Amino acid sequence: MDYDREIPYSVLTRDEVSEKMKKQINDISEIFLVSKSDATVLLMSLRWDLLRVSERLSENKEKSLVDSGLKPDVIDTNLDSCSEISFETDVYEFEDDDADDDDNNDDDGDLISTPFCSHKFGTTYWTEYLEKNFYSVETVQTAISCPDENCRSAVGPDTIEKLTQRDQEMYERYVLRSYIEGNKVLMIKECPATDCNYVIEFHQENYDDNDEYSLNVVCLCGHIFCWRCKLESHRPVTCNNASDWLCRDTTNLSDESFSLPSININTKIMTCPHCLCPVESTITPQFLTCICRLSFCSRCLRSKEDHKFGSCVERDVGISCEERWGVCQNLLEQAKSDLEAFEESNTKNPSDLKEQDIMIIREGLMLIVQCRRVLKWCCVYDYFHTEYENSKKEYLQYLQENATVALQNYSNTLQEQKNVVLTSTTYEECSFFRHTIPTATSNIGNYFYHFIKTLQDGLVDVKVMSYNGGAGPFWYCDRCTYGNTWIATECEMCSDDISSLVEELSDFSLNKIP
Repeated sequence: MDYDREIPYSVLTRDEVSEKMKKQINDISEIFLVSKSDATVLLMSLRWDLLRVSERLSENKEKSLVDSGLKPDVIDTNLDSCSEISFETDVYEFEDDDADDDDNNDDDGDLISTPFCSHKFGTTYWTEYLEKNFYSVETVQTAISCPDENCRSAVGPDTIEKLTQRDQEMYERYVLRSYIEGNKVLMIKECPATDCNYVIEFHQENYDDNDEYSLNVVCLCGHIFCWRCKLESHRPVTCNNASDWLCRDTTNLSDESFSLPSININTKIMTCPHCLCPVESTITPQFLTCICRLSFCSRCLRSKEDHKFGSCVERDVGISCEERWGVCQNLLEQAKSDLEAFEESNTKNPSDLKEQDIMIIREGLMLIVQCRRVLKWCCVYDYFHTEYENSKKEYLQYLQENATVALQNYSNTLQEQKNVVLTSTTYEECSFFRHTIPTATSNIGNYFYHFIKTLQDGLVDVKVMSYNGGAGPFWYCDRCTYGNTWIATECEMCSDDISSLVEELSDFSLNKIP
């Protein structure tokens, strides 16, 4: 929905991230004449802060190496390997009860220690120690130390390379994970989508915490998520509200504060049970046809086809927030499926469409996915922001209805024009498509951009005066929430000229699409 802003992030593969990490290690190694193993340990211990590592090595290289466990301890020549093993095995316990026995049976040549201490352990013990204390834990440690609890000697690549191939691969993944998750300088995160290996790097110089565009990241895998909380994109809802909503027990979402006004069969506006678009009619026939082309019964809201089976039971229907969320989620999944089907069709059965036409259709389908996601999260916005502000609730529902209708109109237009261009034989038909759809895509994108901004600004078009009178009891108007003294028999807000605000808003249309 934003086409004219510079994207403030880069999408990288894990190999590209690994290359950036190795370059930092090589730079420290070459400039300060330390081994790559020591450079790795130094960077991990200081959370990959290149400037800080450089400053410490420049000020006092010897002290920096000692503090990081990269200087050898004094080796006691009277200490034999058996006493080392028995001393250590009393400290760490693993699930494999035979691990310590295996260590005791190892020859001295098979025992491995760091280059900086005399504590030797077998490869089996090393593997279990690393897996339990580092590789399998959720939080990445700044550095790995010797298994001996009293030893601060660092474990780096030069120690790991003496272990098995599996240990070396796990260590490499651990170091890369440390670079991504523990990096103090770079703003870098993994895409939270399942089975996605892309990594997102935010550019520090372009980052603005108040910038709306920085909230959402579009990964190359197609997943769109919030940079701050890594949940799916949830505009116009804040991270805290989105988290609270997803953690709620959905069985508690059907109280009055979550529901829309009841739909009466005698009203002039019905709500489509498929897409939630309002269906207007001067009369109320038994069957209504929505803009999404669904024909449904005005009495029981079942589709015309389903209505053939069983009798119609007239009922007063209220659509809860949970039901609206479910409907919007289904429409979002359908939009995703349409996009995936289009991409799969282009891959397996290439058409005669030019690349320009394919890009136009792809951008349109991607925009529909984004807009469907916004409409879904508007259900949450309604609950958290308009529970006690009826005038804002009415205005929000009005804006939602307009946005839903506008999006459905655009979706229908895109589908119709896509079918036309796929079977077109004349230049005029293709030319009309290439002009109409990009213009409509730009219009609907701008429409939803301003729709989101209106919600994020707090629906300021509806102004509610706050009560700041003197002490004493007062009552709140259930329409505009204005605080009135008990002397007033009518709401001072609703009874003056401002009372016409909601009626005026009902006639207001934002870029209404015919």
